Parts: sequence; C-alpha cells; structure tokens
Amino acid sequence: TLLRGGRGIGRWEGACAEAPEQLLTLYSYENNQFCRLVREVLCELELPYRLVSTGKGSIAGREELQKVTGRTRAPVLVDRNEGVTVTDSADIMQHLFKHYCT
Repeated sequence: TLLRGGRGIGRWEGACAEAPEQLLTLYSYENNQFCRLVREVLCELELPYRLVSTGKGSIAGREELQKVTGRTRAPVLVDRNEGVTVTDSADIMQHLFKHYCT
C-alpha cells in the first residue's frame, strides 16, 4: 500500500517458488488494519488463498468463522498444509514467513 511504502504490491525475494499443496483460508474484513497486514504478506509471498469476508454484513462468513474458531474476531488463517488455525495477525505473519519462505 502507499502508506507502507508499497508493501503487498511486489513479490518478496524470499518467497517460495511453489505454492502450497492445499489452499490457505483467510477470514478477514476490509477495514481492519490487522487483516490488511496479513493480506499484504500473502500477496508478497504470492500465496494463493481463499478469502472469507467476515464483516458485519457478511452473515455466511461470520457463521463459518464462528464454526472454525468459536468467535467472530478476524484475522484468522486456516492452514491445512500445516494442520493449524492461527488467530492473531502477528502470529499469522510469523507462521507464513516460517513455513512459506526460503
């Protein structure tokens, strides 16, 4: 983004060459700064992911998130490749760099 010096626009030099076997799922909503940071990292690492909107008007997305985590707070990343659900933006970013970087 412009405010963060182009973060999320280009590919990060340490990104893995191959996509993960299973698609990542990110529960997010548009106007949340923490969700945006996670989306930027996913873009920088060029990781394909399924985005589930969990904003207040997104009833189906909020219900799905409630089933996964027992709450409706975002961001949440479900990584079936590693068998984990990560519920904090800093922890999500750490997880992505740990498992999907060279």
